Amino acid sequence: MAVRDGERTKGAILTAAEDLFARQGFDGTSMQQIGEAAGVARSTPAYFFRSKEALYDEVLARVVARAEEALAAGRHQGEERSPDDAAASYVNALVDLLSRDQNLLCLVQRESLGDGNRVAPFLGRLAEEAVEVFTPAAEAAGISPHRLVLDMVALSWYPLAHEHTLLPALGMKPRKPAFLDEQKRHLADLLHALTRGGGRSPEHVPR
Repeated sequence: MAVRDGERTKGAILTAAEDLFARQGFDGTSMQQIGEAAGVARSTPAYFFRSKEALYDEVLARVVARAEEALAAGRHQGEERSPDDAAASYVNALVDLLSRDQNLLCLVQRESLGDGNRVAPFLGRLAEEAVEVFTPAAEAAGISPHRLVLDMVALSWYPLAHEHTLLPALGMKPRKPAFLDEQKRHLADLLHALTRGGGRSPEHVPR
């Protein structure tokens, strides 16, 4: 029973810390705030994680693991499809991930304002995997897979990262299902244009 209680307490601390770090940043969050949000004594987070830095590292590791699992599923769904459908399936998984995991988005954005070292390995793995997925379609079209990855990631990322800045000025709500569906179609059309020299994508975008 004690082990299960300990695991529940640790999970509650991680969840509270993730939300606070995402909203307030590392420097703006205290261990006392985390304990209060988790519903535990102020000393409990330090008991389980030793320091705020160690807790932050565990939060990032958990967020990254979620992201990698989601993108791996998107890659799996693209297997045995045409090269550009496989790329579109991966992009769809990225859009879905960013739309539902706001903490991931916020934490990576905050890291990017510093040196970004804590998330650099994850982004490096993401880039390597995406280049591998995109290379067949890109090489068939005679374009750079690295450039294609940059374009697709940027266009997937920007609307959700700026849901409170540029998007309201354009009258867009990027977390609404209608916007997300249209964004996936738009990115599939763009992929199609870049890799096949124009035209529109199939009506049903691979999920």
